[in-house]
Amino acid sequence: MRVLKIQVNNHLKIVLITSVIWLLSACQMAYTPVQNTAMFELMPVPTELNNGGWLEKFEFSGVVEQSMLVSTEFVKPMISVAALSFEGVPLTQLQFDTHTQQLTTSNTLEIDLDGKKIIYDMQSAFWPLTSLEQSINEHCRVVELTVDGQVTRRFYRNEILVREITYTGALTQLIEFEQKYRLKIERLEEY
Repeated sequence: MRVLKIQVNNHLKIVLITSVIWLLSACQMAYTPVQNTAMFELMPVPTELNNGGWLEKFEFSGVVEQSMLVSTEFVKPMISVAALSFEGVPLTQLQFDTHTQQLTTSNTLEIDLDGKKIIYDMQSAFWPLTSLEQSINEHCRVVELTVDGQVTRRFYRNEILVREITYTGALTQLIEFEQKYRLKIERLEEY
């Protein structure tokens, strides 16, 4: 009888432990982490940028360290971007149709660059503030401040600073707090 009681207690413990493990597994599968959605919808090419472009030096730091030359051209409704290494080796080319939101991209040298992320960063830094304010999503806001002659653009999600962009002459610095990266952009030429 005592042996039977010990076996029942052990069997009950195994069932209980198995149930707890199953419950924890079910909770983990049901939990989906919150994805940080875009703070604004991608926008059309502003009139003042149409039929123009620029050449810039990009320096990324964060998850990946990368430097490149980037040429961008605007012809409504298209944004065309070509990124090259400093040695002139093509890294990526993309075309983004701002009306259809269709992205055509080709990456080389196994460097996987997110084309829409490139457009998103570009628009957050260089599109007019009024365009950003009109396209901003719910629970987000953008503020532009000028302190001692330096312009700073700040993006907030639920009143938490998530992105800050500072402009100093031809140099633009973007800090992305949610995704933990920095981008330094030096404008070399405008046309």
